[in-house]
Amino acid sequence: MDYQKGYTPINDLTTFLDSYGACTQLVYNKATKLMRAVNAVFLDVDVPSWTVPSLPDGLINRNAYIWCRHLMQGVQTAVNAVVACYNYHSLTDPYTGDKNAPVQLWVPNSLALNGDLLQKVNNDFKSANDTLDRLFDYVEPYM
Repeated sequence: MDYQKGYTPINDLTTFLDSYGACTQLVYNKATKLMRAVNAVFLDVDVPSWTVPSLPDGLINRNAYIWCRHLMQGVQTAVNAVVACYNYHSLTDPYTGDKNAPVQLWVPNSLALNGDLLQKVNNDFKSANDTLDRLFDYVEPYM
């Protein structure tokens, strides 16, 4: 299975929207691969098709703000769908047996491009990717 661990943080505010979409799509791709892996074993998982909708004008405006909010909510939904799927199939922490905890991400409440926004968005993507990478570690030996 082709699975890319980690992610590249967003560092450049001039390409923020492109990077934001790419980071979101990376999470969606990982979530899809993990759901497909569970479905390959249990054959009872509906694997959603997560894709990043395009931002028509590419400008930093109200549409971009709504788009960013929508994408971060989608990231949270995708990660938590995988978490719920793993918990349902008893794919829990192999050492403790604890269920996997859902993620709670920060959703942008403005689109002021500054260091604070960048840090919060990067923290969200790190949390989402770390969660999915940890879940991948549970099933990787069996693939």
